[in-house]
Amino acid sequence: MKIVRLLEVHLERRSAALWWKKTHHRCFGASYLDVEPTLTRLVPSVIGFYPIIKSSVRLPVSFATEVSFRSFSGITKNLEKEESAVGSNEFVDVEDEDSLLAARIKAEIPPIPSSLGFIFRVPGRLRVVGEDTYDPRIVSIGPYHHGKESLKPTERYKKWYLDSFISRTKTPNTSLKDFVKAIKKLEIDARECYEESINLSSDEFVRMMVFDGCFILELFYKSLFEKENIKSKDVIFSSTWIVHSLRRDLLLLENQIPFIVLECLFNQTTSSIDGYPSLAKLVTSFFVPILPTIQEIKENSSIRNKHLLDLLRNHLLHPSLQMDYGKFPLCEYTQSATELSQAGVKFRKKKLANGLLDITFTNNGVVEIPEFHFGVSWTVLLPNIVALEQCRQDYTDQITSYVILLDTLINSHSDVKLLRDKGIINKLFKEDENVALAINSLYKRVVVNKFYHHHLCRRINMYSRTTFPRLRASFIREYLNTPWSTIKLLGAFVAIQSCIQFLFSLF
Repeated sequence: MKIVRLLEVHLERRSAALWWKKTHHRCFGASYLDVEPTLTRLVPSVIGFYPIIKSSVRLPVSFATEVSFRSFSGITKNLEKEESAVGSNEFVDVEDEDSLLAARIKAEIPPIPSSLGFIFRVPGRLRVVGEDTYDPRIVSIGPYHHGKESLKPTERYKKWYLDSFISRTKTPNTSLKDFVKAIKKLEIDARECYEESINLSSDEFVRMMVFDGCFILELFYKSLFEKENIKSKDVIFSSTWIVHSLRRDLLLLENQIPFIVLECLFNQTTSSIDGYPSLAKLVTSFFVPILPTIQEIKENSSIRNKHLLDLLRNHLLHPSLQMDYGKFPLCEYTQSATELSQAGVKFRKKKLANGLLDITFTNNGVVEIPEFHFGVSWTVLLPNIVALEQCRQDYTDQITSYVILLDTLINSHSDVKLLRDKGIINKLFKEDENVALAINSLYKRVVVNKFYHHHLCRRINMYSRTTFPRLRASFIREYLNTPWSTIKLLGAFVAIQSCIQFLFSLF
């Protein structure tokens, strides 16, 4: 028989006193002392690991009468004596206090986040700048804001739209049971899409994905095909503010579901329908009213969209646009639009642009910038894309670099006015000052390694430092800026010419 030796197991004082009292009462007068049941209950409760005694250790009465109940060490000393008489034995050393603390520390370690995750929580340093920029107002999509009291009223909208979605797609494999089975197959992959471990049961998680996925698809469908016909009937499209708030909430980084869920539900309901619009077309039709630059999101098999925000970011990047970058801290910025204009740099709206980021500088000193419809939605979309790029290194800092460039060019209302007069900024704010403040708030507490407009800024700065463009800009500003200054210049020119003619007539 193998005897297990327990060394220095100390109980908390109250628990220890009770245990010794009960053991003393139970052991004395007994023919045999069975220590196995007591120890197997004692060890796990104290140090948190599984029972280590597999077989019963039965000791004679003579041993029990010799047991000292003052401390557990008394038992171990007698076990050592009994052990020497038996022969070879195995020993397990247990230091209760250290083991208990180690077990508690280990229990506090959270699960390691999935390395495959791409739906993140917004970093705290960015939330300090603007909490409202990252939190949903009326609808929760995905697990991060699931169950919030302020968002529960719109849960009924999801149920109504789920029923509408099922009723509209009466084709094979489009029953609610089919949707549940399809999403259950994706559950593991869908969970890994989130940075955090999702504390929901399998049924709760699948239920959430089905409700949210069907709601989004039906919302997109109604926006494209039925918006005009259902304005007076539909609970969502009959209210302008609800539609606008939903568009805003679907742009948020923390309010996303994996794109594979949307694709699964979409493909299951449209696989047998010829001529049905693509999922990208549905997305475009829904977001165009607040993001006019997104005219058409084309299918690209080489790009795997991860969620709706990622899809919009991929569209803004434009795959054919190649951008060089400079590494921090050696990146070069430029001056404000007003200062550059005073230095001879001109600005022009770029008509044929490959996306929003296609900003160029010509040899004759003209910065060409695509038109930018700046409104409330952009103050939500851009910060959330910046937050996405901040969360993972395999996301390039291209949108963040665009935000940095805007922040550099626009410092005051005069910069906004200059770019607005050139047709570059199509503002949806009433005041130029509000545009400047909104743009300057986009680049706070942001950390980047690469600036993708570094070479553009370097060329602009080199041109603005030369003498001739600066003198020409100064001359135009002083003498050709207003009609009166132009008239004065012409008058001075005529006067000088008259003086010269008079001098020639004398000789």
